[in-house]
Amino acid sequence: MQRLRGVGAVTAVAAVAVTAVVSAQAAPTSVVDRTYSCKVRPQHYIDLNTSVTLPPTQDAPQRPANLNLFTVKKTFKENGFKFNLPQVFFQAAKGRNPKIDTPICRRSSRKAVLKPTGLPSHAETVTPQYLGLFDERCVTAKRVLVHLRLTLSGGVPTAALVAVRNDNTIRRPVEFLNWKPRKIKGYFGKSCVSTSSG
Repeated sequence: MQRLRGVGAVTAVAAVAVTAVVSAQAAPTSVVDRTYSCKVRPQHYIDLNTSVTLPPTQDAPQRPANLNLFTVKKTFKENGFKFNLPQVFFQAAKGRNPKIDTPICRRSSRKAVLKPTGLPSHAETVTPQYLGLFDERCVTAKRVLVHLRLTLSGGVPTAALVAVRNDNTIRRPVEFLNWKPRKIKGYFGKSCVSTSSG
């Protein structure tokens, strides 16, 4: 009887473990697929900052992968500090993903193709072991189309395709990103320059 109780306990533990694995694998997956037309600052440029998940350092905890697209200059205050407000934002953490600055970016029925068509064919790539992030400034028209297809698992972004084009008659491509938390491929047009200090 003693041995049978032990076997039962092991079986129960194994069942709990299997249930946990199944629950983790069964996290609901959803896709956000939207296009926005965003106003651009009078100087006609946008700023992109996006990073993979970066490991903790002596000065900072682990930072989740994220994407920030700034099309105008807009700030907000938090805990006495002033921060720039991105018009398009998401990060690899639970929360309201994506966050869109709707007064600046309105929904659009037009689409920007989710491919690097019209951009340099060679992708630049960042990973946790290499560079880690993109900081790009791109000259644009008065408005840009931002087509975002974001895949979420349990509310956490796991992949994204982001295409940015000028929102005018020509719709010239500006940049395209194939985003994952541990690898980001970026394609940037001739109007873009890196602003990374690294």
